[in-house]
Amino acid sequence: MVRLHRRNLLTATLAMVIARGARAETSKPTPVIFDSDIGGDVDDTWALLQLLRRPQLDLKLVSTEAGNALYRARLTAKLLTLAGRSDVTIAMGQGPGDGNGPQDAWLAGYQTPAYAGPVRTDAAQAMVDTVMASKDPVTIIAVGPVTELAAALKLKPEMAKNARFVGMHGAVRVGYGGAAKVEPEYNVRVDPAALQAVFDADWISCSITPLDTCGLLYLEGEEMRLVRASTDPFARAVIANSEAWLPNAPWMPKDFDLTQKSSTLFDSVAVVMASDESDLVMETLKLRVMPDGMTVIDEANGRPVRVASAWKDLTGFKRKLIADLTRYPESTTGV
Repeated sequence: MVRLHRRNLLTATLAMVIARGARAETSKPTPVIFDSDIGGDVDDTWALLQLLRRPQLDLKLVSTEAGNALYRARLTAKLLTLAGRSDVTIAMGQGPGDGNGPQDAWLAGYQTPAYAGPVRTDAAQAMVDTVMASKDPVTIIAVGPVTELAAALKLKPEMAKNARFVGMHGAVRVGYGGAAKVEPEYNVRVDPAALQAVFDADWISCSITPLDTCGLLYLEGEEMRLVRASTDPFARAVIANSEAWLPNAPWMPKDFDLTQKSSTLFDSVAVVMASDESDLVMETLKLRVMPDGMTVIDEANGRPVRVASAWKDLTGFKRKLIADLTRYPESTTGV
């Protein structure tokens, strides 16, 4: 009886979230580049599909980072095909890789020639072209190492004047999952100099969600069951991708149960921040990237960065995530 009451309360609140979002969305959507190492951790897949459901954001380009570009492009292409978004350009980054990865079981042999949209092999130049051709400022949502983005800035530094940067990078005061011990965060550790180059650029605005906030985002219990029970194709895709990925993620606990809990959904925070920071505490901090990948506050030598340093309403943010992926209540009637 208690479980039923909680489920009814959550589903009713989700319905209000969707209705409120539909009423509020009247402005012109923001052009977006999604710069991602999609296909490593599964959270990039959740984030991309959530991005496609945010009416405030108009995805123009997906650029891939951290090598293995063919695999990342194949995964991106299949997700965009699922979404009916062949208008989005895919641009592959540089670096080694054999075209295989943890979500291969979901790809089931899908190849990029099946994608009806444009596919490029020059991610850095594609980012420059997209930003410089846009009449409106572009928001670059970066949720992986930023090697290609730093290369784009080197090609055309003035692109930053027509763009905003929102990244999932670093750990400022606490680490993964809110732990007191702070270590170099993966996206930074892969290429610290690239992130420093990004911080140094002349953006309209520069914002990040560090592990302090995004490291606390996961769905569990009734939240996860709502997504698993949904018949919406996006919800089905994130669950199927998570199930394909988990056996190929050796860092996850052997007894991890996807029926009860999602993996940590770091990248979704950056996606929502691109248009809505209402659930987060934002601070402007002077940050510097150290050679070992640590992101530190440095009042003397740091660059001003807007940082999502704490949550105001993590539960409300989760409801938005569920609503975006399930289009609740239509797709979960009877749950």
